[in-house]
Amino acid sequence: MSQDVTNKPRYITGFDGLRAIAVIGVIIFHLWPNALPGGWMGVPLFFVLSGYLITDLLIQEYDRNGRIDVLAFYKRRVKRLYPALVIMLFGTATYIALFARDLLYNLRAIIGSNMLYLYNIWATKNGDSYFDSWGGSSPFTHLWSLSIEGQFYLIWPIIVMLLLGLRIRRISIGFTLIGVAGVSAILLGLLYDPMNINRAYYGSDTRVFAVLFGAALAFGWPSKRMKQVLSPRVKRNLNTLGVIALALTIVTFFGLNGEWRMTYMGLMFVATAIMTSLIAITAHPASFLSHALDNKFFNYLGKRSYSIYLYQLPVFVFVDRLVKQHDTFWMDCLKIIIVLLLAELSYRYVENVFRHMKQSKPWYIAFVAQRRVQMTVIVALLLTLGTAYAVSAQETAHAKPKNTLEKRLDTNKDRISQANKKVVEQAKKADSKKTDSHKVDPKTLSQADRDLMSKYSLSADQFSTLRDQRVTAVGDSVMVDVAPDLQELMPNTVVNATVGRQAYSIPDILESYDSQGLLSQNVIISIGTNGTIGENDFKKVMDLVGKDRQVFWINGFANRDWVDKNNSFLSKQDSQYKNLHIVDWAALVKDHPDWLGGDKVHPNQDGSLQYASLIAKIMAGVYKDTDK
Repeated sequence: MSQDVTNKPRYITGFDGLRAIAVIGVIIFHLWPNALPGGWMGVPLFFVLSGYLITDLLIQEYDRNGRIDVLAFYKRRVKRLYPALVIMLFGTATYIALFARDLLYNLRAIIGSNMLYLYNIWATKNGDSYFDSWGGSSPFTHLWSLSIEGQFYLIWPIIVMLLLGLRIRRISIGFTLIGVAGVSAILLGLLYDPMNINRAYYGSDTRVFAVLFGAALAFGWPSKRMKQVLSPRVKRNLNTLGVIALALTIVTFFGLNGEWRMTYMGLMFVATAIMTSLIAITAHPASFLSHALDNKFFNYLGKRSYSIYLYQLPVFVFVDRLVKQHDTFWMDCLKIIIVLLLAELSYRYVENVFRHMKQSKPWYIAFVAQRRVQMTVIVALLLTLGTAYAVSAQETAHAKPKNTLEKRLDTNKDRISQANKKVVEQAKKADSKKTDSHKVDPKTLSQADRDLMSKYSLSADQFSTLRDQRVTAVGDSVMVDVAPDLQELMPNTVVNATVGRQAYSIPDILESYDSQGLLSQNVIISIGTNGTIGENDFKKVMDLVGKDRQVFWINGFANRDWVDKNNSFLSKQDSQYKNLHIVDWAALVKDHPDWLGGDKVHPNQDGSLQYASLIAKIMAGVYKDTDK
């Protein structure tokens, strides 16, 4: 029996535009994280959209039929999402088997967990950090979000049918869902660990609040009950709120750092609520945004956003491996073009083929009748063979063995944490306003002190000047590498360092320490290996530190385009600030490659000693000049 046209779900204009904004944000974040540090918020925008659309369709189905056909819902979701995911997984696995065999490790678990939509759970303990731009080693990191959506699709139709069957007021259901979303956000804050954010960032329980926001909106703001025509005053208010929500969403994309502590303590929740209001207003057919976001460019990207999202990281990772100078603007543009081409092929020959395949016809009849289906099936068979070849390798069943550097970094994290606790406890017991350090009398130095002097090639005068200095040290993985040596040399050092950190994270970290009374007289900064040091971020750091503290900023050494630019930038700033001292590690280490590990970036054990020694000598020299 055919349904009346009014019973068909309304096509919501503007939503493809929101999908386009989301995927553009994610791509720019992955290519140019300094330009759009909050671009990762495109993923929560996808989450809210999915929560709203799926819940809205389920409610409409229940209202029409008095029930929800759960099995039919599963079939629709599988046809819509699964084929493109499997083709991407198998294609990436085949490429790895043929051209990038060092990525074979964990491949069985990665493919299996993705096909079961459990990858995000696996990634909480085994995955790379989403914000580690240096390694860029995994072409699968971004797939965590698809697992959360897959888990939602599995349980949500059953929950919606039960809730509607209980005849509870729908607005009450909406508010309850917001409350559950709040619990999820609280878990996000409780489970946040700056040294390992994977549990908080990838967890289903900590990230589901975005999907629940969308679901709650569907119960209180159903698409079928919106008026096509509004009074001028109501329409004006609606459009004003829409423009504000869009502006705040854009501000979020430009400003919300995914490594800030406050992002996990509430800012992500607030930003997601703002995006939910943006979706609500765009959903209204009388709103300005419903029409403004409905254009050919946005609609094209929005309809292909799923395939674009799927192929972005595999392309970025593999191109970076193939091309030596892969960090130029034009090379990044080429990466985007390749992603769009693959997404177009996926959209035409995978997504649409399965989406439009009629269930009344067996697949083999469609295979004989349609050339597109023939091409898709043939490619799928070839990629299946390639994947079978890939997973047959022994490496795919095991995690990649940690190299010397990785083992050292893991050990150092624990050492840093333990040393920090001691320093913080001592600082809390002391007068929080007291920041001055005194020089140790060289005559009182013990044999252990003299052994340290020898270890770090310091004179008695230099060592005595530094021993009791209070220090706050922040940085990326290079700082993780060398921090234990700094803390051994200067025990009153608090270190905040993590792998993959960007320069834009530093102001927030220093501000947090300042508010706790833990920002010391001496600030050591080692940043810039993972991306550009922005002028505004640099200025924020110097403003936060103030003129009375001494800043020791170590330049970088790595074969990345931005590192030389960062070093040049820092050298120009040296003369602008009297309390800024550039520690020229790059000049020292370039003639000593034996001080570096296998990646030619991080100091090895000998290099770490030299790194700490260089900082110590610069600091001692500054205080010697000050005494004069």
